[in-house]
Amino acid sequence: MERREFVKLCMTAATAVAAAPRVLAETGGSLHTHERAQLTDRQGRPLTAHALRRQETYVFNYPYASTPCFLLRLKEPAPDGLELKPKEGSPYTWPGGVGRDHSVVAFSAICPHQLSFPSAVRSVIDYRRDKSQAAGRAGVIVCCAHGSVYDPTHGARVLGGPAPQPLTTIALEHDPRTDHLYAVGTMGIEVFDQFFSAYRKELNQYYGRGAYREPVSGKAPVETMDRYTRNRIHC
Repeated sequence: MERREFVKLCMTAATAVAAAPRVLAETGGSLHTHERAQLTDRQGRPLTAHALRRQETYVFNYPYASTPCFLLRLKEPAPDGLELKPKEGSPYTWPGGVGRDHSVVAFSAICPHQLSFPSAVRSVIDYRRDKSQAAGRAGVIVCCAHGSVYDPTHGARVLGGPAPQPLTTIALEHDPRTDHLYAVGTMGIEVFDQFFSAYRKELNQYYGRGAYREPVSGKAPVETMDRYTRNRIHC
């Protein structure tokens, strides 16, 4: 089954309970529906999966104006069908990578341990294509705030550190005809409400009062991590 079809199947199932999205989250439903947004470059032109550089860290904001996500084209395909089990909440099945080689994945860049995230000033959480001293390996997402390590090839499951759950998956849809990418929802446990509560003052100052909670729809511009933040802290 094409992954685009898989996502559509999930969307169809989710539509029946779309009026109560929290029910999906509380019962561990596979897909939490959000506005559909096409991934674009900084000029608003559609992004293609094959144009992504392998193991480069890209960032876009989704499903809200202030919530950053990692977009990665991994060195190898990311297998589907993996069941992930958070310490709290229901297990869910991760759909794997998308794109023609099934290597494109996306995750929320907000660490679920203590909500560290990439900002324009600095980032303590990042994907490491080279070996991380803290993780002892390459090809992982590392949060240097407290040493949480995530495996992006397997649904951002926790490999080490205090994180209680995987990074929230950003569900992607891939159009095999055009190679375009769309964000369509999330999977796993969301921490956006906690993030908004923890950083309300800073987010209001940066985005404008209340604008930080505006849903992303239509287009979601993508940029490299080097452009997104001025200081990438690695460990």
